[in-house]
Amino acid sequence: MKKNVYFFEINDVLANQAKLPYSTGLIWSYCQSIKDIDDNFKLENIFWWRQDTDSIMDQIKDPFIVGFSCFVWNWNNNVELAKKIKEKYPSCIIEFGGWQVPMSDRSQGFFHKYPFVDILVHGEGEIIFSNILKESLKDNPDFSDINGCSVPYRLVNDKSKPSNVLLHGLRIKETELKKSPNNLDTFVTPPQERIKDLTSMPSPYLNGLFDELIKDCKYELESTIETTRGCPYSCSYCEIGNQYFQKVKTNKLEKIFAEIDWLSKNKVVFVYNADSNFGMFKDHLQITEYLVKKKKETGYPQKHRCDWAKDQADKVINLAKIFYDAEMDKGITIALQSLNKDTLKAIRRRNVDGGKLSEFLTLYSKNDMPSYVELILGLPEETKESFIKGISRVIELGQHNYIGIYPLTALPNTPFGDPKYLKQHGIEIIDTYPAFSHVDVSEINHYEREHMVVKTNTMSISDYKECTLYRWMFMFGHYLGTTQFISRFLNNHLGVTYSDFYMKFMDFMVSKKSSFCSDQLLKTQHALDLVMKAQAPWGRVVDSVRENFAWDFEEATVIEIMKNKEIFFEDIKTFLNLNFKLENTLLVELIKYQELAILDPNFNYPIHHKFAFNIHDVIYNNSPLIQNSIELSFTGKNYEGDYYEYGKETLWWGRRVAAYKNKVEKLSSAVMISV
Repeated sequence: MKKNVYFFEINDVLANQAKLPYSTGLIWSYCQSIKDIDDNFKLENIFWWRQDTDSIMDQIKDPFIVGFSCFVWNWNNNVELAKKIKEKYPSCIIEFGGWQVPMSDRSQGFFHKYPFVDILVHGEGEIIFSNILKESLKDNPDFSDINGCSVPYRLVNDKSKPSNVLLHGLRIKETELKKSPNNLDTFVTPPQERIKDLTSMPSPYLNGLFDELIKDCKYELESTIETTRGCPYSCSYCEIGNQYFQKVKTNKLEKIFAEIDWLSKNKVVFVYNADSNFGMFKDHLQITEYLVKKKKETGYPQKHRCDWAKDQADKVINLAKIFYDAEMDKGITIALQSLNKDTLKAIRRRNVDGGKLSEFLTLYSKNDMPSYVELILGLPEETKESFIKGISRVIELGQHNYIGIYPLTALPNTPFGDPKYLKQHGIEIIDTYPAFSHVDVSEINHYEREHMVVKTNTMSISDYKECTLYRWMFMFGHYLGTTQFISRFLNNHLGVTYSDFYMKFMDFMVSKKSSFCSDQLLKTQHALDLVMKAQAPWGRVVDSVRENFAWDFEEATVIEIMKNKEIFFEDIKTFLNLNFKLENTLLVELIKYQELAILDPNFNYPIHHKFAFNIHDVIYNNSPLIQNSIELSFTGKNYEGDYYEYGKETLWWGRRVAAYKNKVEKLSSAVMISV
């Protein structure tokens, strides 16, 4: 009788989309291609979306081996399940792999903390897991003979055998002979050589594995493809920057095209390309064109996302434009992470210089190509002042589309999991809910935790909280649009810097007690305090829209602005009168333009409105202000008061392409009068 194999690759279901278990799918696809394994083992199930633990336990019968693909968002879930499975089936082999598993040089002490785990897999899992299965068929298996693993000494037959100390997971630095090792002490095996030819590895899309898996799936499908594996860069916050993965391996076009055919045929809604530098190779143009071709033919995949080749933003614009024109991608990511030179040095990151960045942004704008900058809060050597200055600098360069500003997760296999690095930079880490929103908070996901950097030598915890609030303000104000057009008008008309505008706006929210804006600040502060105590998810819940659903901080604020727009713009009028000299008629018109320029889920579009000034041209063309009676048309999607759909499509899915912006067209104009 064949032995039962189970896998866990748990992801949360977001917006009714479940992510296919690509990692474990690759592993089992390779394993079942080996005759000895196929003859002796049977895959009973892959669990790939979060479910109640008791329900999962009822579905597991007589497991021989259970493999867990571990990530920050499923670690506690995996630990709980592994412990329960081991208690019920003590002879079962429990294997942990994935990015959350500590590297071989950090696995000491692991089995003392998690004695129910039998094997840790380091690096690529396909060959290592197959070797575990083959070894387990022996009468007296010795898992210390399998490369790429850490095992407890209770599974080592010869206790006098020296353990290995590896350097960067690549090579043996030295060996270590332990005298009278404890059964739960860690034995490290030599590293497993990287897979040379990805194309030769079986695909779960093409061998029928995923055909079976999706038969009873009640959700829409997300998927992953790998056009390459590995990354030549070594950014300290990223696990794939480990030297083990620095050599980039490629897949052949024929295999990639066949996988895309499967995605298209099976109506996969969203595909993530796990290539860390898409656009680096010439054949990436053909892959782009093929994805778009399949969408045009079948409607699927609907959306695509990748990480663009770093420092080569001008070279990938053609690929991004093809995706954007097909409504498959949301623009070009410019992954800066920081604009502070000391920070970039500390994280081993090289960015384009300011002149090149400005050139890229201009290039994208001329090609009607949305782009967005990514920054990270909490990096070493960053200060409160340099962080705020960096955001302001990006806006000054003309980036009005979007900035993604993310809290820093201390991933265990990066330098942020190294005590020496933490001490060097004075890094302090706390546990919070996973740092993503848009989840229905419930009992089955509340216990996951993420290790967040909240303090460094150059940024106190108080500074970190303040920076998070500045991030919130920049996001709801400028990058979800509620003050963007006012700030751009003042910048072009009066020369008010964006830094000056938003610093004064924050001061206004702090000082103007009992105002709507002050209330939003207090609500966000309170929500952040709960986040940092691990008492609530990142973001805020707006129960009147959807109960127990966590929106990003800024999304919650914009939703509440839309529910209280008259009060909000009264606050804005007061703020402008206190800080900037604008004639009242112009002030009223500017606020009206700001109100109409952003999408309102309660409005019925199109809307026509006559203005007495050329406010639109001042904002978009840097024209001098003149009196110019003009009628503008504002067009956006009609949501008929459905705040959840509006929030999901405009503030969440559409933020990177500025979906909050209405289309503005001139209908008529009269005689121009200089002002």
